[in-house]
Parts: sequence; C-alpha cells; structure tokens
Amino acid sequence: MDPQLQQKLMLFAGFIPGGIAFAALLIGWYIHAFRDSRTDLDDTEEPRKPTPGPRWLLPILLAMGVAGAEYAINSKIHLWPDDNTYRYTHAITLIALMAVAEGLVALPLFAAFLMRLLAYGGTFWMLSEGFTDTVLGGSTNLVAYTLFASFATALVATGADRVATRNHHDRTLGWLDAITWLLIIAAMMPVLFANHFATGAMIPGGIIAVLSSAIIVALIFRSFTLTQGGITVLAGFVMMLLTGSLVQAGADNLPSVLLITLLPLITLIPLHTPSRIKRLIARVVLIAAVGGTGVLFAMGPQLDAWPGNSTDADTSEDASLEDYYNSLE
Repeated sequence: MDPQLQQKLMLFAGFIPGGIAFAALLIGWYIHAFRDSRTDLDDTEEPRKPTPGPRWLLPILLAMGVAGAEYAINSKIHLWPDDNTYRYTHAITLIALMAVAEGLVALPLFAAFLMRLLAYGGTFWMLSEGFTDTVLGGSTNLVAYTLFASFATALVATGADRVATRNHHDRTLGWLDAITWLLIIAAMMPVLFANHFATGAMIPGGIIAVLSSAIIVALIFRSFTLTQGGITVLAGFVMMLLTGSLVQAGADNLPSVLLITLLPLITLIPLHTPSRIKRLIARVVLIAAVGGTGVLFAMGPQLDAWPGNSTDADTSEDASLEDYYNSLE
C-alpha cells in the first residue's frame, strides 16, 4: 500500500471519525443518562418514563466514517459522480437518513421494514446502474436485482434489530452487538481484497473506527444500543460491500464472496444463555468459522498446496522430464 494513502486512511478513516464518534457518543449518552437519573416528579406526581436515548446519533457517525474513508481513498468527494464507484458516501447517507428517522420516531414494524426497503433499493441502484448493460444484462435485470438485494437486506436488518432487542433481556448489551458487527465487517475485508475489490478492503476502516468508539461508550453507559438505527446502517453497509464486489469489481472467487454473505445472518441467531461472555464467545466462533472458510476459499487457490495446484505442477514437471529424455534420444 502507498505510504501516503496509508497515512490518509489512518487519519480520515481512523483517528478523526473515531475521535469524533467517541466524543459525540459520550456526550450524547451522558446527557441521556443524566436526564434519566433524575427522580423528581412532575405536576401529576407520576414518575418520568425513561427515554430511548440518542439512537439517531450513531447512524450519522457511521456515515461520517464512510465519508472519511472514501475521501482518504479518492482525495475528494463529488457532489454527484457519474462513476458508480465514487458513490459510497451518497449511498451510506441515504441509509443513514432513514436510520436517523428510525432513531427519532418509534416506527411500527411494517413501516420500518418499508423504509429500509426503499433506502436499500436506492443504495443498490446508486452503486449498480452504471453496470446495467455490461454486468447486469439489461434494465430488467437491474430492477430484479435491486428488488432482491433490498428485500433480502431489509429482512436481515429487521430480523437482526428484533433479535438484538430480545437478546438484551433485563440489561441492554450494546457492546456485544457492536463487537459482533465489527468482527463481521473485519472478516469480510480480506475476502474482498483477495477478490481485487481494493475499495472494499479499505473503506470499512471508517466504520470500524466508529464501532470501536461505540464499544467503549457502551461499556460506560449500559443503556447504549445499536437497535433502531445503528443495525440498519450496518446491514446496509454490508450490502454496499457485496454490491461493490459482485457488480463493480467482479468477484474472481464467487464461493468466497457467497460465504461472507452468511456473516450477517449470525446476528439473527437468538442467544438464550444469561452469560454475556458465552454469548460473545458463541458469536466469535461462528464469525471465525464462516469468515475463515471464506478466506480459505479466496486465498487457497493461490497456494501451491491447494488441491489441483500441486497436480498441475507435477504434470508440468513430468512433461519437462519427458522432453529432456526425448532430446537425448
């Protein structure tokens, strides 16, 4: 990697979004905790109802992390670029706007699902419409793929959001969800890089920086959560990475990319054990198993020990020996 690009990624996709996210989340959730800790009664002598907290804040910070990473990679952010590969900031902004609305207002399940469906559909179109004829095979296929991608992602986001809410039980475990999504995105990066999708291997840096700050804040304020906003953005970001790999870059090793599409499904598994450590270990093991298999399929064919490679090498060696003996005769 170019040293200058590496420094820009560390700055704009690491320290800056991570620092801003930590300060903003710390202040926002501190104000929330301070208000909820007040025990005074109003005029009707009824206790104050606890508020859900600034859940709208995390989607904004996650979008900022992606924007910082894209700026580090491309050195600029276009207002509306013609090239689909320069629209990651625009795509994540669309998802974040929907997630902010979700964090501000408690939406019914169907309304939340419909808004996610529209946001994910617009995101897929932003990143794919330029490849309609070359990759997707026509406008009809573009519509079909858009509907499929948006519907599948909306299902995963809605399911993951509900499972996270149920897994909290008596105590909110936002740090567990943040670690889970951080590991999912980190596990995707080497597979995307091996499939020559360099942007997909670098742009998650901004998301990881923000999630790292979110983990610290979640350990301080137990009411912190990724539900109603954060999970919506993270599921959409995973869809963006898969769209970039399959449509924009063209996956060299399709099985490896298909394997990492299973990673977000881990968040749909309910965790019934009361032990927080056991929940974390279970998710880490699943992510390591699926992600490790994806990395194996992506990088394995480049190894001499990979099945088929050694056979080819032996065949070429035998052919060389046969040519040598023939020359002696």
